Amino acid sequence: MSLVGATRDLALVVEADAASVAAFAASLDTPAGRVPTTYPIRWLTRPEIVAVVAELGADRPGALPVHELQTIEMTSPLPIGQPLDLKVSAARTDAIHVTVEAEIRDGGTLVGRMHAVLRLMP
Repeated sequence: MSLVGATRDLALVVEADAASVAAFAASLDTPAGRVPTTYPIRWLTRPEIVAVVAELGADRPGALPVHELQTIEMTSPLPIGQPLDLKVSAARTDAIHVTVEAEIRDGGTLVGRMHAVLRLMP
């Protein structure tokens, strides 16, 4: 049975703690004190989101979701050390792709958006 057209939504609480931001920045050779724009993409590897992607690809047994495309748009600086709301919507868009859309909010204020396309590789 095809899962094309199936969608799943999640709401999570995430945090950009200072130590993980610093480690991520160092791994990218980013100047000290600067938060890499790509830091939030780490949250898309949370177990809850990985499980949703696996569920949306369940009709392709053994397929590995491979990163094909990502965009990250920060509308304000990423708050460090405080809870943030991450609203995620994942969709099986065709026979071989799962897309993930996410919004990061600080209270009700939009902080950023993410878009990722995953290809289900056999």
